[in-house]
Parts: sequence; C-alpha cells; structure tokens
Amino acid sequence: MVDSPKIYDASRMPRKDLAFCKQYLDKVSRTFSLNINVLRGTPYRGILLAYLLCRIADTIEDDGYFPAQHKAQKLRDYSRLFPPSKDFPKKIETFLSDMSFTHQNDCIALLLNTHRVFNELVKLPANMIAVISHHVREMAQGMAEFQERGKKRSLAFLEDQNDLERYCYFVAGTVGLMITTVFSESSRKVTGIIQKRLEKRSVQFGLGLQITNIAKDFFGDRQRGWCYVPRSFFLEAGIDPLIDTYSDKADAYLRVHKRLVHIALAYLDEALLYTLDIPRTLVRYRLFCLWPLFMAVETLARVYGEGSLFEGEVVKIGRNDVRRIVRNTSLLVMSNSALEKMYRTVEKRIGR
Repeated sequence: MVDSPKIYDASRMPRKDLAFCKQYLDKVSRTFSLNINVLRGTPYRGILLAYLLCRIADTIEDDGYFPAQHKAQKLRDYSRLFPPSKDFPKKIETFLSDMSFTHQNDCIALLLNTHRVFNELVKLPANMIAVISHHVREMAQGMAEFQERGKKRSLAFLEDQNDLERYCYFVAGTVGLMITTVFSESSRKVTGIIQKRLEKRSVQFGLGLQITNIAKDFFGDRQRGWCYVPRSFFLEAGIDPLIDTYSDKADAYLRVHKRLVHIALAYLDEALLYTLDIPRTLVRYRLFCLWPLFMAVETLARVYGEGSLFEGEVVKIGRNDVRRIVRNTSLLVMSNSALEKMYRTVEKRIGR
C-alpha cells in the first residue's frame, strides 16, 4: 500500500470540530444527511455523531485493499475506543498509525479524522455517550467477526437467512436500537408503553434498510469479494454462485433476488408500524424515520425483478423521487392512515 497524508485536504476543513462533523455528514451520505438534519438539539448532535462513528466502521469494512485479517483487527481496535477514555486522542493516534490507503475519498478523510468526531462525542450527556458507545462497539465487533470469514476465500458468503439476519443485526439493527433509546430519553412524549412498542420493532427497521441495500448492491459487493445474498438461496434455486453467471441461469437468479426483496419488504412493513407508533406531535422524529423508509420501499419497487443488477448496472431512485418522498411525507406526516395508504401504493408494485 502507498502511504497517504493523515489529513485529507486540510485547508478546506472547518476549524471547529462540530462544523467538520456537519460538513462530512453531507459528504459521506446525502440520504441520511436529509433525515438527520431534520432533528434538533441534543438528539440531532447525538445521532449525527453516532452516524459518523458507524460510518467510520463501515469504511474499514468496505475497503477493497485491506486484507480481511487486517480489517478484522482494525475493527476490534476501533471497538476498544468506546466508551472514550480521558486519553482517547492518544488511543486514536495509535489506532490510525498503520492505516494507509492507496486512494482518497471523503469516507477515508472522515476515518483519518476520527479524533474530531470523538472531540464532540465527549461533550454529549453521559447517558447518550454510553448508549452510542455500546452500540457502535457492538457493531464494530460484529463486523470483525464476519470479516474473519474472508481470510482464506476469494469470495466470502453469508450462509443462510439466519446468517443474513445476524449480519444485518450488527450493521443496522444496532442502529435501530440506538436511535430508539435516543428518542425515548429525549422526549417525555415517548412514554414507557410507546418505548416498548418501538423497541419491539427497532431491529426490524434496521434490517429492512440493510437488506434493501444488499438487494440493490449485489454486483458492487461481489466486486469487493463479498456476497451478502446467502449461499443457501442460490443452491436452493439450482445455482452454483461461484460458477453460474446471470446469463447462464437468469430465471433462477431473478427468483433469488425476488426472495431477498420480499424479505426486505417484510421488515419494512414493521418499520412502517414503528414509525406510526411515534406520537404524531413528534413531527421531526417521524420525518427522520419516514424518509429512509419510503426511499427504501421505492428502491425495492425499482429493483424488483431487475436482472441488470447482476451485470453491474446501478439501479436506484433519483433526486426527483427523493424530492417527491420528502414533500409528500412532510404533508402527510401527522396522518397514519394517509401514510399507510401511500406506503401500500408503492408496495403494490412489488409482487408478493
């Protein structure tokens, strides 16, 4: 690997750490910057920082150049930074000391400036630091566990649906639990009864979003040496995923993909119920959930039965779709029946 500077384009980076975090939220995720920016106050700062900390773990996991063993070790090292100790700057410096990259992008820049996110993390209320630390640590440790599988394989697979759900729990279900806790501790309107209902579906919400990403990112993931579509799905459809191409067995590949879409959709159904359980007057919390939910179900409708995904074509919703979703959900945010009707209209484009 070629060593790269520890600071990426430093002259353009804000001097204040919170400003840096806000800037890099927009750089590393247009989708989640929308719904995070709808929040206010401590929940906004907490979820902003939590997202960036999760993104740092994602950047390590997704790197296409690091060997799997190195990624697993760095993810474990990262998990040990939580909760932050008094000497966290020194620990982060050690953590980054052997992180060299062959390329540069905004996600890597964020990773190389981990200390700036921690500088803001330690300013949060103690209970929020504890919640964020617990779930980011669990996420990083889970990612490390799955990276271990890629040590000796040119292409690593998840084995079956249980394996898929366990992986998605670590990378997304943990986020659902964390957000629910932040919401519950930040508003008295989230009563104990409501909190229990939200907690019941927190993990499902995360799984729905993550499996949607897997359904649309098959080719890109495979290029990085991972197939998150379970091996058992292919075998049960009569496909050898190491040998058979889409052109060889197109119908079978489409059956596998539709199966995955239906699993994602079932979890998004639970995500809708989660959102409708949030008190109507907590408009910003509702919008925070509604935007990624409707973007996900719209994505599933767009990619359903789309064989070109297996040949490298990128299929996704466009900016006009995002604007429409933001506009319509904002108008209907306080009406459970209208939101459900809107959701079912999109869902009908996906054959059950």
